[in-house]
Amino acid sequence: MSTTRYAAAAALVLALTGCGGGAGGLLGGIGGIGGSVQSCYTGTNVQLASPTAFQTGVPANIGQITLVADGNSNALYSSYNQWNVVLQTNFGQQITGGPLNLVPFSSGPHPFPSDYYYASSVPALNPGTTYNVLLEQNNGSNCTAVPINSFST
Repeated sequence: MSTTRYAAAAALVLALTGCGGGAGGLLGGIGGIGGSVQSCYTGTNVQLASPTAFQTGVPANIGQITLVADGNSNALYSSYNQWNVVLQTNFGQQITGGPLNLVPFSSGPHPFPSDYYYASSVPALNPGTTYNVLLEQNNGSNCTAVPINSFST
């Protein structure tokens, strides 16, 4: 293999391993390359609990977004009050919710062996709108919010 091919293969490996991702809130990213901002690191799996992923007809006055996370031995649990939900529309509108709080939710979904629920307060939403839910660290960290999922009012 020529030197050029080795360089191209190495660049591809770096690009694939360096991309921070948050597919469904799965761990968040762990690094960026070349000055890119890394994804905020939750240290665990996170899903929408209320509303649920892709739910439609959610009341515009829902008041809070609830997330469920796997376990309590992770970065999210140890600093949950330094995180908040961000709602983004396809039209560029962004709504930042309040800091996360631990909440009881015995009737909520139980996707993990050890479920911990967190809620972020949100103002009234626009009816007939799809919101992408992201989880953002608000402690001055320079990281990209982790995408969780979406729902529609």
